Amino acid sequence: MSSFRRVFVARPPDEIESRLDPTIQQVVGKVTEELRELLLVDDGDTLRRNYPTAYPDDDVLESDFQSMVHDQLLMSRLDAIDLVQASLSADRFDLDTADAWMNTLNQVRLVLGDRLDVGEDDVEPDEDDPDAPSVMVYQLLSFLLDELTQARMQFL
Repeated sequence: MSSFRRVFVARPPDEIESRLDPTIQQVVGKVTEELRELLLVDDGDTLRRNYPTAYPDDDVLESDFQSMVHDQLLMSRLDAIDLVQASLSADRFDLDTADAWMNTLNQVRLVLGDRLDVGEDDVEPDEDDPDAPSVMVYQLLSFLLDELTQARMQFL
């Protein structure tokens, strides 16, 4: 018998049960607040993976595209962060909140992955690696995103 316990569990008809440890809730709260700050400052380079290029070969079209979608994407991401932070300690949340969690966890992973230059072949960092704590957070967020995605798929 396995002792593994799911962190997120589908609860029909339309809820996700959250079994997050308070320490993990704090980590998610901290990194989502850091994401909010990055989104509001947006130096362009830090968030380049969060705003993918639509027209890589045409600077004019790309600029026009970004000017059309950037503010809407920013507002939807800030709204998603608000939902995540409001539901951090909730025992259950609805599917819209689950979607906000998935979006936000992935946004943070993109920023961290870019900072850490994460690749598919990356292995565990050495204990003395100064990036080890960030890599651990990245791995935690990846685990949470996977768990939540599996729970959310039960409603498709």
